Amino acid sequence: MPPPAPIPRGSRPSGVAARCGGPGVAIPCGGVTEEESAQLVAQLAAQLGDPARAAELLADPAALRSFVAALADQTERFEQLGREHADLEMLHDATLEHANEIEEELALKIDEVESLVRDLEVRNGFIRGIFGRYLSDDVVTTLLESPEALRLGGERRKVTILFTDLRGFSAISERLDAENVVKLLNIYLGSMAQVIDRYGGSINEFIGDAILTVFGAPLVYEDAAERAVACALSMQLEMERVNLECAAAGLPRLEMGIGVHTGEVIVGNIGSKRRTKYGLVGRNVNLASRVETYTVGGQVLISEVTAAELGDLLETRGRFKVRPKGLKSAITIFDVLAVKGHYDVRLPEIHDVLEALPSPVPVRLTVVDGKDVGGEEEVGWLDALSETSALLRTEIPLDPLVNLKLDFAEEVSGHDVYAKVLGLAPDGEGRRRIRFTPMPEVLYASLRRASATAAT
Repeated sequence: MPPPAPIPRGSRPSGVAARCGGPGVAIPCGGVTEEESAQLVAQLAAQLGDPARAAELLADPAALRSFVAALADQTERFEQLGREHADLEMLHDATLEHANEIEEELALKIDEVESLVRDLEVRNGFIRGIFGRYLSDDVVTTLLESPEALRLGGERRKVTILFTDLRGFSAISERLDAENVVKLLNIYLGSMAQVIDRYGGSINEFIGDAILTVFGAPLVYEDAAERAVACALSMQLEMERVNLECAAAGLPRLEMGIGVHTGEVIVGNIGSKRRTKYGLVGRNVNLASRVETYTVGGQVLISEVTAAELGDLLETRGRFKVRPKGLKSAITIFDVLAVKGHYDVRLPEIHDVLEALPSPVPVRLTVVDGKDVGGEEEVGWLDALSETSALLRTEIPLDPLVNLKLDFAEEVSGHDVYAKVLGLAPDGEGRRRIRFTPMPEVLYASLRRASATAAT
């Protein structure tokens, strides 16, 4: 019986094909699947090692055709796998080469970025080191983190302004050499700057011995007024430590007055492209300065606007009306004793006891208008004295808070002495209580000695 015709090549039966071949081996008579082809080749490879067995197996023509077809099919598959392997190797090599290029480019970019970061850190450190000595940290941070902040221009903003000034510093500086004047200022300004930073204030400017500080710009605070007044009180408390340091350095004692006012100003970068300053301008800046001029050493005066911001948190020694230059009507200012609440800062009570002098000490006095000493020189007498104030008797009318320049006999004091009129004494005799700003250290003893000498 002739063997069945082989299944045409290319047909891939899913079931078991008809088998041909001699005993011991089953050879598909037709087309084979990939699995069957592999199995057939493996089976024949195991048996073709025996020549007799190989001749028997291949004697059947149908088996021989099936074997040759399976072997050719397997050979084609191996060649296809070889081609695919070669393609994969080419793709692998190309991908690896491209990955190496990407890695090299990425490494270069990382180096560039790290270099830029280092340069930026050096730049920012330089800017902080230079400008941080003149601007507060928050202003420097704003300029560094916000490139648009470097543009010229400003905005209107409600802020609280704190203005300080050393009482009688002009007279003090005239008695010291330049080196000691700078040393004295550095002790004072350094200590005050630390207190201001602690309360989040921004030092806008050092103006000689004065400090202009703003609360509410560039950083906005909901409690800007409360911070500013609490800061002012803490600065006055810090003056005790400042004077201990001054005494240790052989420098004179300092007294500071502080004025605080709240209002709308223009804040921002002011100037030109070559020289720019972060500052504030407006009439409320001037008013803060005016409020400060009414102070005596150790005092904090605030405007009624600032007082309203604090409300029940404020504790004062009293209030009075003044009419600063440039205002059409008088305003009320408050002499602050304490801020209650979160900051809880209080000044010590002042017990300034006047002692009657054995004999009145004559003095020549002139009213000081702003920074100018104007008007006629008048005559007066000091009837009582303490280490900070005195009772002045004179024929001329003197309004409260007027500044005076006092000239004593050469044997009493060879230096200019300044004082502020606090008001009428309560004795009903028309004498006025004046506060020295400040009293030179040797003046108290000199006045008492001159009075005792005149009484004998």
